[in-house]
Amino acid sequence: MVTFSESDIRYVLAEYRTLDELCHGRTESVAEVRALISAGRLPRATYVLPSGEARFPPDYFALVDEAGGVDALPALFRARYLAAAGTVPTADADAAEDWAGFLSGQFGVCLRSVTPEAMAEKYRLVRRVEVLVAAPAEDDPAWRNELRTTVDALDALERPFTDFDRLRWGETSRIRHIERVRERYPAAFATTFEEASESMVRATS
Repeated sequence: MVTFSESDIRYVLAEYRTLDELCHGRTESVAEVRALISAGRLPRATYVLPSGEARFPPDYFALVDEAGGVDALPALFRARYLAAAGTVPTADADAAEDWAGFLSGQFGVCLRSVTPEAMAEKYRLVRRVEVLVAAPAEDDPAWRNELRTTVDALDALERPFTDFDRLRWGETSRIRHIERVRERYPAAFATTFEEASESMVRATS
């Protein structure tokens, strides 16, 4: 059975909020927010602890407030997502898919800031990492630099995840596109020329 480790619970309690905490000082009551969640109009909880306590990202209401209310939220989300995605050919489909992901609450697991821009940027960075590692060129400084900057940008965007996440999903995007890439191409992440040279020698020996 997949469950939370003690460190997971400490992390979730420190990084996420209850609806009571989020609704404090707002016009919406907890009951009203729960009804909107049940109706599929606001995101579900990112984590539900073994105690049954639901936890949400701290910026849970940021998009709602910018939209001026729940009714305008879908249109604002889509507009901001498409603006961030730019000329990506799959932007329309990505926006629809990520809106569903947003409502599921799961983007709160992986993103430090749950915004349409962060979602679009995550997929852009993931796709670029995949393109780069599909044609590795560790002896090319430009390739190493682009891989490092892309992975580092993704690292800054993503949360660390929990043991619970790694158990239920097997591999997270952090494992696939950050940790494993850094392990596989150490020369790209070396801090000095000498370290990069030594890494390339070890890789070819």
